Amino acid sequence: MSYGKSKKGARWKLIVGIALTCVASAASASAIVAGGSTLPVVGYTGQVSLGSALVTPTGNSLFGVYIANHAGSSLTYCPTGSGAGKKILAGGLAGNGVNDACPAGFGGMDPTQLQADFAGSDAPMSAKEYNAYLGSPIHGDGFSVSGSRPTQLPALAGAIGIVFKKKGVNALTLTEDQICGIFSGQITDWASLVPGISGPINVVYRSDSSGTSFSFLNHLSVVCPSVPSAATDFKTVQDFAAGASTYFSWYVSSSGARSNAAVVNLVSGTSPGTFPGAPTDGSIGYAEVANTIRQAVGVASVTNLAGKTVNPVFGFGTQALPVTLVYDKVIADIVDTVGRPVLIDLPLTNGNPTTSNGCIAVVDPFSYANLAPSGSGSAAYPIISITYLLGNTQENGAHAAVVRGFLGTPYDTTIRPSVTTIGRAGMGYSWLSNADLTQARVDSCIN
Repeated sequence: MSYGKSKKGARWKLIVGIALTCVASAASASAIVAGGSTLPVVGYTGQVSLGSALVTPTGNSLFGVYIANHAGSSLTYCPTGSGAGKKILAGGLAGNGVNDACPAGFGGMDPTQLQADFAGSDAPMSAKEYNAYLGSPIHGDGFSVSGSRPTQLPALAGAIGIVFKKKGVNALTLTEDQICGIFSGQITDWASLVPGISGPINVVYRSDSSGTSFSFLNHLSVVCPSVPSAATDFKTVQDFAAGASTYFSWYVSSSGARSNAAVVNLVSGTSPGTFPGAPTDGSIGYAEVANTIRQAVGVASVTNLAGKTVNPVFGFGTQALPVTLVYDKVIADIVDTVGRPVLIDLPLTNGNPTTSNGCIAVVDPFSYANLAPSGSGSAAYPIISITYLLGNTQENGAHAAVVRGFLGTPYDTTIRPSVTTIGRAGMGYSWLSNADLTQARVDSCIN
């Protein structure tokens, strides 16, 4: 939507501008507000959240350590899911995803919170999302004097586990063919997975716009070429839930949940009252490994295509994952003919070319779609996500310095030893390794 060419649009911009000016002085003393992706919540904050309230960082989590080292800084994180997080950062105030207790803007019940400080996402920004950001009345539409652009930098890698709950099954090892079979509907009964065990499989999936779904489908679209209709079924998209009920129509039952932790909770059957009709046994789903903490659920070992069997709970995270960055690219709004995401140059906005000056950095999804054959350590487990932190290049006001600090925490090697939720066995997250990922780059992008 364009507001810059009409009197109505100009009047709306003036109103928004006045509101932001009035809010700025009050907001300068308030907590930093962020939200979005549910995959890294445990690493960032040290807490497992089902999406029922704002999360405050604690202990030796990434943001908790930063706060402990910077007197006066504070933060709340609202786990809405990746898609909603990017929408809210862009100023799309309608719809707040998983966390119904967090209104748009990530500011809890504060009606004056018009703009998020930053957001998290496990799916890189798409062309549509990039244009929506530039087209919002908060940021301008390419004609305003605001000129803010989004910043997007990769922060961490997270292992996506195949989580399960089945009576009589205490451990489960799956081949890639079995994983493909389960999520394509070729395998619908436990008898195909464990000798002597039978019963229908209930598939649990993400029912929100999810970067975890994007990353899981990124893997399946590469390793499942022999599955009938895989090119059609396994499309690497974050809005997978839009067609999930049809997709899983061949199962006796399938269930959706709106966060990583909620998927684990539903698979475990520990709170079936929260999900009416949900089965208490026989479920298989996908979720970030850290969200299995304190849940009565198993995490399957996976035999990768190189023949190595790895359990992501203890076989992932201790080694930093080397990544290669590409700049000023976004994900095309449609996948290619085999369901793969396509990187394209930053799109035109209102006919004018745009640039991020290196502040939109992407790890090509193909580069981590199936890392297993390349080596050991973190790369030996084949199903991972790269999670990003996104901010505003302008309009940060009095919060700018603290926002720069929070966005730079994943690259600060001086605090990494104190962070116990990332880079250690049993946590599900690994650091990233790339010489361009520095506090200096963050500082150059956030003003």
